[in-house]
Amino acid sequence: MILDRYDMFPHIENCMTMTIREWMYFHNVMHRHYTRWMDRKVLKPPFDWVVLGDIIQDTKPEVIIEIGSYEGGCALWMANLLDAMDSRAQVIGIDVIDTPTKVQHPRITSLIGDCLAPEILERVEHLSAGRKGMVIEDSDHKYVTTRRILEKYHKFVAKDCYFVVEDTIVEFMNVPPFPGPLRAVKEFVKAHEDSFVIDRSREKYILTYNPMGYLLKIKEPEVTHE
Repeated sequence: MILDRYDMFPHIENCMTMTIREWMYFHNVMHRHYTRWMDRKVLKPPFDWVVLGDIIQDTKPEVIIEIGSYEGGCALWMANLLDAMDSRAQVIGIDVIDTPTKVQHPRITSLIGDCLAPEILERVEHLSAGRKGMVIEDSDHKYVTTRRILEKYHKFVAKDCYFVVEDTIVEFMNVPPFPGPLRAVKEFVKAHEDSFVIDRSREKYILTYNPMGYLLKIKEPEVTHE
């Protein structure tokens, strides 16, 4: 006998004909309600979660700037991963809402406010000064917002590190916002093609919410002196 509370979700044998689109819609519900780290929500599908861990371990950033940290579940997981790596890296979590349940950890600095506001940018500058950085953009996913964040925050990404733009899948799934972050990514990379490339090797599981969203910095921009 199988109790109902242990049998809440679809069974694999009944899902073999699901399309990728159907799986994506299903998981969009699942990760919003059932995916947690240390009892904090982590709004990521499992494959992207694993890839983020790969990136952190491969590139060993000294500061990770997370834009859109919500309850801080992902920030706490990154801090715990950095603990296990015996790293000295710090995590800067930025969100417009001061969530009462946000996490506390010695590695995590929470900044409350608009990530594009001068005072927030100034704090990020101070906290990340001289550190090898990576950025994760997980804000409202609107084209205009993402485009501005890319332009303001790419300077914090070190050579051979990543600017991860999340939820670029919305344009493939035809769900709001319209236009979404993928258009911003394409425009940004075209404008900064000497410094950033789209690294699709990070989409190794095929199923990802971040198609074309893993931007690898390959070169520091040329400094021109007028």
